[in-house]
Amino acid sequence: MYTTQKHAYRALKNLLILCTLDLLLMAVWTPGYAQPAGAEADFAAVDAYLEGQREALDIPGMAVVIVQGDQVVHLGSYGEAASDGRPVTPQTPFQIGSVTKSFTALAVMQLVEAGQVELDAPVQTYIPWFTTADPAASAQITVRHLLNQTSGLSTATGRDDFAASDLSDQAIENSVRALANVELNTTPGMTYDYSNTNFTIAGLIVQMVSGQSYESYVQEHIFDPMEMRHSFTAQDAAEQDSLSDGYVTFLGLPVWRITPFNRGSLPNGYIFSSAEDLGHYLIAQLNDGQYGDASLLSAQGMAAMHTATVPDGESGESYAMAWHVATLDGIPVIYHSGDNANYSTFLLMAPEEELGVAVLINMNGWKVNYATKHLGNNVLAILLGKASSPYKVSPQVRLAQGSAIVPASVALLWIGWTVFRFIRRSRRASAPRRGFMWWAFVLVLPALLDIILLAVLLIGIPTLWSLPLNGFAQMFPDFFALIVLSAAGLAVWGVLHTVLTLRQPQAAH
Repeated sequence: MYTTQKHAYRALKNLLILCTLDLLLMAVWTPGYAQPAGAEADFAAVDAYLEGQREALDIPGMAVVIVQGDQVVHLGSYGEAASDGRPVTPQTPFQIGSVTKSFTALAVMQLVEAGQVELDAPVQTYIPWFTTADPAASAQITVRHLLNQTSGLSTATGRDDFAASDLSDQAIENSVRALANVELNTTPGMTYDYSNTNFTIAGLIVQMVSGQSYESYVQEHIFDPMEMRHSFTAQDAAEQDSLSDGYVTFLGLPVWRITPFNRGSLPNGYIFSSAEDLGHYLIAQLNDGQYGDASLLSAQGMAAMHTATVPDGESGESYAMAWHVATLDGIPVIYHSGDNANYSTFLLMAPEEELGVAVLINMNGWKVNYATKHLGNNVLAILLGKASSPYKVSPQVRLAQGSAIVPASVALLWIGWTVFRFIRRSRRASAPRRGFMWWAFVLVLPALLDIILLAVLLIGIPTLWSLPLNGFAQMFPDFFALIVLSAAGLAVWGVLHTVLTLRQPQAAH
């Protein structure tokens, strides 16, 4: 009798325990994603903050994902993915820009762990014909140099093909072969110099070593294991999955437009992904290369990708392998931005807090330059119980804007002044005699100033920004229009002014 009662008591106790655990599980779990207790208020604050910033900045559409540990804990989507009113969802693909670089670095590191690539081997080990304008220096560039942005290739070189639209199967190889006449900026291995081209080369190494196209390798070894079902390496595939339209700011207003897909630069900046998929990606980054049952990379390999290697030019920050390493309000963080002509993305991890954040928007341009980084940082602040702040264009960005606006404005004012002076001279009965002073101040000096201003507009500004004019047309079309119209006005009026002035009658001797 006692034994029967004891068994009944144990059974009842076990049942109560199971019921309690079940209730607890139901309280913290929703299908597919974890929901930490007490986090709802934080997520509501995140949603309110991002929606408010989206409206304030006139951003058409935005998405966010937050991961904690090995779980996606929040997905948010705001605004429109297209002008027809189609809403952004957590599954909507965006172009993720330079966040692509970390995918390429991951692919290279997978090949390293497979014993097929050595980080300190020369690039020419895997691409025998690889060279720049300096063959001796080219032979010194290693795979590690590419991933650490220390190859010696310049920022400007990495932006030379912004407007390229090579869609051939040889596009990546063609981009690397085009480096044969490019001068290195520094000695390989010496200095950090962020260049998109480094990861184009790394992408070609993935192709050459694996025997697969870059696209198929990433799909098979990265997207598929992490169940990234809304991520793509081709624009047409992303469009079939309801790719968000892209917008650029023109005089502060969002303008929809289509820009060319640059397959030749795919490994450095042209992957498409969604907030949901980037959540899976962040989980693998935060969990030693593990996503569920899939192992993308060993713990040691992932740690190597996240280890600060070289100062990246920002105070107290370093570059690792396609990731920046820094501190944010005293918290160690790992991050990377991604900016294309019509999209901007930011991935942020706080490993000690086991938190990851990704913010995606379908607009770019001066009004939102660096906005996703600011928004991502503030999402983390909210999650940690700290104050958030609205996005404002930084003084550094304002200074950069001024470096284009001021010379263009000076050029326009100079055109107006010379037109005014020409009209005044034309109203005289006859022009003065053409002596030395007339030639010097009426023709030579204005022509010289025209040439100087043209050089500043067409050479100086692109050099200062490390951005060719076609890059301005892609990224900042309003500034491109200002620069080109000012330069065209100088050139046309300079010629007309000279011709018309010489045709004016001069005073008789």
